[in-house]
Amino acid sequence: MESETKPSAAAHPTQRGPRQPGETLAGPSRWPHLFLHGGWRCGSTYIWSKFRGLPNAACFYEPFHEGLSRATRKRIRRNTPVAWKSRHPILERPYWDEYLPLLRKGIRRGVRGHRRDFAVGRYFPGAEGLAPELSYLETLLGRAQGLGRQAVLGFSRSLARAAPIKQVLGGYHAVILRDPRQQWLSGRSYRIEDGSVYFELGHFLILALAAAGSPAALFAQRLGLPRPPPGSFRQQFDFLRAALGSWSDDLSYRAFLGVLLLSHATALPAADLTIDMDKLSHSAVHRKAVHASILLNMGMDVDFRDCRMHVHDPSQVDLDFDAVEENVSWMLRSCGATPVALEARERATDPGDSEVHAAAVVPRWSEIA
Repeated sequence: MESETKPSAAAHPTQRGPRQPGETLAGPSRWPHLFLHGGWRCGSTYIWSKFRGLPNAACFYEPFHEGLSRATRKRIRRNTPVAWKSRHPILERPYWDEYLPLLRKGIRRGVRGHRRDFAVGRYFPGAEGLAPELSYLETLLGRAQGLGRQAVLGFSRSLARAAPIKQVLGGYHAVILRDPRQQWLSGRSYRIEDGSVYFELGHFLILALAAAGSPAALFAQRLGLPRPPPGSFRQQFDFLRAALGSWSDDLSYRAFLGVLLLSHATALPAADLTIDMDKLSHSAVHRKAVHASILLNMGMDVDFRDCRMHVHDPSQVDLDFDAVEENVSWMLRSCGATPVALEARERATDPGDSEVHAAAVVPRWSEIA
């Protein structure tokens, strides 16, 4: 799939029609705000970082991250790509530097308007709607507008909420894609190499906390995931980790894939642009298409020529990927969902893809694993 773009109401101001209800524009420039929707380990940090260097952009990193509910100046300053094994591009400033003016006053910690359950507890929208999230995001957009800039919001926990966010707040929305097997292998590698289970357990938590009776909750039950009791993110994380103990690659990939397919079912129809990170790494055609779409619709000139996605070897995992993918799609349908179909796409590890293999052999500073 090359870059897919849709005619957007968020076009160049000289090409615009009348302003649509709920459409949010950025200050005097009249360009729209940008919403980047991705999942963990898909390359979304790289994409977001490319906009951060632009003078007309106010870039907010992972607005739904659970850590923002207890952020302090000290924590923000020490939260950088080199503070953990991030495999992210080097940043000139901490991830959350833009939130410093939005911290709560006095003894209370955290960013104003942020709630800890934004991260995973409310990942799949429930009957109560998204009023708290929307109010919080409006604060971020207002901050950007007050600076006379376009907001660029780089999410890794928003895919299932992308459509209602766009419906109310408008803007230009891009969904970031990666070969699902590569994306899962990247998260799994943290457990194998360092014993860190954050990314895998995060998908378990998303499913386990989904609203009762929803397809996601029914799928969680099929996987045998217990529902954590009310509590903080850390308490629920620790509960589920203790309840599950160790887990198989089969269970891990099923949970990841279930979240991904359910999320894309709502996010992709709302996308103005899809960015395929595997092709962004090695296809000049895709890079030019993405660049042109962003320039036309956002007025931003962003260069992605240094993008290189690391390639993990699926053969090192004893897992029948094809069989699991087919079975998970069937399970989701039996739970009442209409999951998106996994594309019959060229895998990043296809032996005929010499450019991808060359990128994997010669690491670069921007290589994303």
